[in-house]
Amino acid sequence: MTRGSSLISRITRRTTALAMVASLVGACTTGTTPTASGASPEASATPAGALTPTAESAGPPGCPNFVDVVETGPVPGDTGAENGPVAQEQGRLRGDADAAQGYGAAHADEFASLRFENGPRVRIIVAFTGHIAEHCVALRELLAFPDEFEIILEERTEADLLKIQQEIVGLARPFLQSAGSGGATGVIDVALRANGEAMARQIVERYGDAVHVTVGLLSYPDRTRPDGLTTCGPAMATLRVDTPLRATLILESSTVSSGADFKAKVRVANRGAKDFDFQSGSPATALAFAPGGSEAIGTFTGGIGGVGAGQVLGPLDAIDIDVLGGTASCDPALGYALPPGLYGARAVVDVLTMHDNAPTDIGYILSDPAPLTIVP
Repeated sequence: MTRGSSLISRITRRTTALAMVASLVGACTTGTTPTASGASPEASATPAGALTPTAESAGPPGCPNFVDVVETGPVPGDTGAENGPVAQEQGRLRGDADAAQGYGAAHADEFASLRFENGPRVRIIVAFTGHIAEHCVALRELLAFPDEFEIILEERTEADLLKIQQEIVGLARPFLQSAGSGGATGVIDVALRANGEAMARQIVERYGDAVHVTVGLLSYPDRTRPDGLTTCGPAMATLRVDTPLRATLILESSTVSSGADFKAKVRVANRGAKDFDFQSGSPATALAFAPGGSEAIGTFTGGIGGVGAGQVLGPLDAIDIDVLGGTASCDPALGYALPPGLYGARAVVDVLTMHDNAPTDIGYILSDPAPLTIVP
């Protein structure tokens, strides 16, 4: 079941770190060809044309495919359908992608990455760390569509990035939430728990610009958020005030360490006089609020493996749903983790309204606040 939500707290990675790493390493070591999932979802395709590099990115002689910067951008008209323009163009170039992947595997000492780029046209992007002219000539001879790939220069090979990734996985436990493979960006994204600032410093000192580290919700070391916000509360426009539902949060413990997560249950009761078809998901998440505050300042950032939950609730009937909460700070001024003090925790419960011939309506209710004490 897909659980939509406007919460920034739902910008969580819904796999565990080990499962994500295993899939990434498996894909790279078995030579799996990258798919469209790494490309811009809005991007679409037009019939491919010959490359026209600029003077600044003309590259070595005999290699019109070289570019300094890969151009991206959507083309209107593609809806992302399985049989849409992007899918058709990628299918047409699939054989070339497989051939280029095989060529890269045979030159692992300099092969960096391979991917599709969908906008402003669909083409294959291949990266190497050196001998661009030689690799370019070889690929132009090898591929069926020699004018429909671009070749770029990267600093690190795929093998180098995988080695760094594996080292970080071993180094960063128990603070690690996920570690990417570097992929097309050449930079490994590392996500640590909100109490992992010291580990983040160690990783950055060791690997430098080969990594991008996030601690909790904030980037390290600049402690910023890409959206520029300082709260992580749900969008008020999706708050359901028209339901007879009442939610009560029951914490397993009212005390939690700064940067740590906590567990709870939320009891959703039907206080109305009629049956209510309650459909939601489990687990729900809980946010932390300053005492008396109306905007959330703390959130959960770990992985969630959600499932559907719900039932028809008669008058005064109730259902319990598992809850995961966290103390990762949403406000850079407060640090990576909420500082010790008194807070209120509130569960965010999705309320889904199903329709036979229309998209599901997604809203939420907030539980009553439960006292939460954060300690060092």
